[in-house]
Amino acid sequence: MRFRFFVAIAAVCVAAYTQAPQAPQGASEAPAKKQRPTYEHPGWKPTPLQTAMPKTSLKVEEHKIQKAKFPAIDIHFHAGFLRTPADYQKLIAIMDQIGLAMLVNLDGGSGRTFDQYLKGSEPYKDRIITFARLNYDGINEPGWSEKMTAELERCFRAGAQGLKIAKELGLDLRNKDGSFIQCDDPRLDAIWELCARYNRPIVHHVNDQVDRFLPIGPENERYEAGLWRDNPAENYYRTGQPGFEEINQHRERMIARHPKTTFILAHIAHLGYDLQRVAAFLDKYPNANVDLSAAIQEVGRQPHTARKFLIQYQDRVFFGTDGVISRATDVDGFWRPHFRFFETEDEYFDHPAQMLSPQGAPLHGRWKIYGIGLPDDVLRKIYYQNALRYLPAARPAMEKRVAARGGD
Repeated sequence: MRFRFFVAIAAVCVAAYTQAPQAPQGASEAPAKKQRPTYEHPGWKPTPLQTAMPKTSLKVEEHKIQKAKFPAIDIHFHAGFLRTPADYQKLIAIMDQIGLAMLVNLDGGSGRTFDQYLKGSEPYKDRIITFARLNYDGINEPGWSEKMTAELERCFRAGAQGLKIAKELGLDLRNKDGSFIQCDDPRLDAIWELCARYNRPIVHHVNDQVDRFLPIGPENERYEAGLWRDNPAENYYRTGQPGFEEINQHRERMIARHPKTTFILAHIAHLGYDLQRVAAFLDKYPNANVDLSAAIQEVGRQPHTARKFLIQYQDRVFFGTDGVISRATDVDGFWRPHFRFFETEDEYFDHPAQMLSPQGAPLHGRWKIYGIGLPDDVLRKIYYQNALRYLPAARPAMEKRVAARGGD
């Protein structure tokens, strides 16, 4: 049934997962992750699933990019599916095929889960970088902040190279009185300060795409692309959750209050529809940066503006994909369009859709994109040099890979 399909996709693509199956013998134990809460959507009714994009008759120049021009570091990848050596080896084989030197596993968790991921990735530490996450259990109980800060410090000392924050903060987590917990909550101040003290970056994902806060219907671009046809989950219009601008205001207060902490705002801060606003934000807050994960469909449809923006802010932008198991094996449909966007001036081609309908509809945008042909010095910064500024443990292995590619 279509409903079951949507639930399956959501379980892979959002940051909170259901209980994973028992790991095979000799593998790291799968982490137990919580399902996000459900919310009422009054008046919603299912509609037919969206079909695949039509085939174009347009004849334009096409560059078949096989791998990244320079070794790349994916700062935003969900590798929670890695359990066995075979899982790691399969992923690394894909990385070798496309020229991806390293990726950051944002699903490292904390406590026992983190220890298992770190141990499992040890033989592959020159390719897989592990970030920790927070455990919000007990956040409304006395002492949670001190305990979680101490646990995160333990993870940093053990080898975590950064911290991932997901969108349950701001959209799902609640105080005892039922109000929503935001990222500028005083209980989190010690955590943001700890990251500054250890010089660990935070890949920070709060909020969501602005269209998810708008009514479901034909005037909503994400609905037109195929979202919410058989399930309204993760549309926030009139669900009682905080609004788009409200969450942004909390995020801005957090960044202003912690100027020594490095924040990498995921998905171009969910502001890719307004790059002038992103530019103003980066100008105002020197400790803020952005990654381009799951945002190529946004910047790729405004190639002239996007090229100017990426050249101007070339030191503040990180390559990322938001890759998950359902898309990681699609070399031609997922990985290579990223490089084609950055490296060529090709026109009107499919963006690297993170989610597809059963018929193949790209659920985050029913449109084509255009390449921006960045200069080599900008490509190097976005692909790996910016990441190395905040991932010093990756530098020795990365330098070897750069040298092997002829000193790229």
